[in-house]
Amino acid sequence: MPGEEQHERTLIDIAMTGGVGAMLAMIFQGVRAGREHLGEPFDGWRFTVGLISAGALGAIVAWGLNELGVSRQLSAIIIAMCGYVGGPLLDIAYTEIQETVKAAFDGLQEWLLKGKWDRHGHDE
Repeated sequence: MPGEEQHERTLIDIAMTGGVGAMLAMIFQGVRAGREHLGEPFDGWRFTVGLISAGALGAIVAWGLNELGVSRQLSAIIIAMCGYVGGPLLDIAYTEIQETVKAAFDGLQEWLLKGKWDRHGHDE
């Protein structure tokens, strides 16, 4: 069916966009690792984890930039920079999102415990 063919093309486009973004980010993560750990013994596990985290971030950023309609040249620049700082950037985002959600729930819980949701003239 023609609709199925279009659906397959879309999935291929999504995979290609993410794959190219991941590869570009991984290349620049490799550059960073080479510069940062130049005099140290090679640690294959740390290198692999760094490449995977940068690749994941590169794919996510590529999909987002593609959806926003950013040009390929500007997308390549942004993805390369994200790849260079991929692991630390993911760690910062993880920590900040976790703390923000916790603060929001703590604030909501305090608000409910104080009874501020009842606005029918029951001031304390």
